[in-house]
Formats: sequence, structure tokens, C-alpha cells
Amino acid sequence: GADSVTLLSRNAHWRTPRKIADLIPFQYVFLSRLGQNLVIGLTGPLPGCSPAHSSAWHSIGQYIMPPIFKVVELLFAAQFRNVTGPTSPFNKVGVVEDFYGYAQVLDYSLRDKVKSGEVDWKAGAIESFESDAVMLADGDKVSADLIICATGFRKDYSIFDSTTREKLNIESDGLWLFNHTVPTEVENLAFVGSELAVISNVTGYGLQAAWLSKLWAGEIHANKQDMESEINETKEWKRKWMPNTSSRSSLVLLHQIHWYDRIMRDIGLKASRKSNLLSDWFMPCESKDYNGVLTTLEEKK
Repeated sequence: GADSVTLLSRNAHWRTPRKIADLIPFQYVFLSRLGQNLVIGLTGPLPGCSPAHSSAWHSIGQYIMPPIFKVVELLFAAQFRNVTGPTSPFNKVGVVEDFYGYAQVLDYSLRDKVKSGEVDWKAGAIESFESDAVMLADGDKVSADLIICATGFRKDYSIFDSTTREKLNIESDGLWLFNHTVPTEVENLAFVGSELAVISNVTGYGLQAAWLSKLWAGEIHANKQDMESEINETKEWKRKWMPNTSSRSSLVLLHQIHWYDRIMRDIGLKASRKSNLLSDWFMPCESKDYNGVLTTLEEKK
């Protein structure tokens, strides 16, 4: 192994613990209808997907939820022993906002290695490279014989010709599509998977494909004007509070249950997938809740 390891973070970001307060699996809070509605109170509803009463709740929740989430942030920071200092996000960025740009759900491995001294965690940015070190923007020098750049990626749409790319109108924060699937200016083209970010990816992409098949079969009706209106509304909403990342257009994440609901309504199936109201609100949404959806659609043909 390495004699020493330095982790360099350009910005402080939130880490979500796998168990909140070391007791409650995070899925029960953030992937349940209850948790989604707490998030909606803070951020507002997902356009085209959330029910009408969600806007009324947000008009109240936008004042109630910030102090509640501040307590959540303090708890998360305390769990990771990272309440203060340059690598702490506490009082620098909101946990929900940050999740929509840099989502991390982690165990305590890094926390414990930082505490033991196995990892030296710094905040900063590389200014220049030397033969055996890097110089940071603040003038600090860090010795290094191996550098791993884990700085993310950007999507490449060069598979399409220039005319198609121009019609897609790819912006700095991504490709904006109707229901995260269909462009309005290019016929017979859709994106399944690449322009949708939910927590349960396999579930999301399967339902997205089912929805698209119904749309292209003419069983879901959406005119171009309504599609463009929803895209513009979604764009305005996301740009109001989500971090400016190259994938912002695709992000659904903690709003996924209402997106799933919209899919189920559009394809003519029951949106609620639990056996009772309590389970529907307090149990996490799981892939198994949607077992049989595609089989049911096949049987209806």
C-alpha cells in the first residue's frame, strides 16, 4: 500500500450516511413518500409529475423546512465528524441542494481513515505539477508520486450529425427533454436511461421504456406546445435551486416517486404500489414494487 494518501477536494460536499443517526436506513427517510414530500416542501414539486396539492404544501413548507433540514445537516456532519473546517459543508451549502449535484451515500470508511491519519484530507485545487509533487492554489505543496484524477465526466453527443445536435439544442446544463425522454424538434428519437437520473436506475429506465412505447403507439397524447411548456417549466424550476452541473437537466433523484406516479398514470396502471396507506407513505419505494408492470402491459395488448 501507499506510504501516505492525500485526498484533495475542490469544494465541500455533503455525505449522506447509510443510517441516519446510526439507526434509520436513509431509504426510509429520503426514498419514501413522506421523505419526498419533506423535500418538496423545501424545493417545490417536480413539474408535470407532482399532484396539485404539492404546490400548496411548498408555499408553506419553504418556510418550515429550512430549519428542519439545518438540524438534519448538523446530524449528518456530526456523524461524519465533519462539523467544522475547510472540508465541512455545514453552513456552506444545503444538503438537499448539494445532493442534486454531488450525491454521496457513504459508510464511515473515509471518516475513520481520516481520523486515524491514513488519509490526509485537504480542501483546495491544483495549480501546477512538479516531478514529485503538486502545487496547490493556496501555495501549499503536496508530495506525490501517483495522482488519480476523479473529477467526473461530460456526455458526448458526437454520435449525432451536426444538424441533429443543433436541433437537440444541448445546453451547458444538459439536454432538456419532455419527461426526460423525448426531444421536441427531432422526430423518431428518444433517450432511455442517459437523460434520466433517479435513485433506482433499473426501475426508472424500465418504466421509461414502457412509457415511451405507449407514447409512440399513440396511446399517450402530448402536443408539441404542451411538451415545450413542460420542458420550460422544468428548466426554470431546476435552475432556481439545483447546482449548475452539466447533468442538471436529467436530475429527478429524490423526486422519483412522483415521476414514477406520472409514468404509471400515463400507461394506465395504479400509481400506488404498496398494500396499504401506511406502507405507501412510510416505507421506501423499491424496485420490487413495480414487479409485473411490463408483463401487465403485454397482457393488455
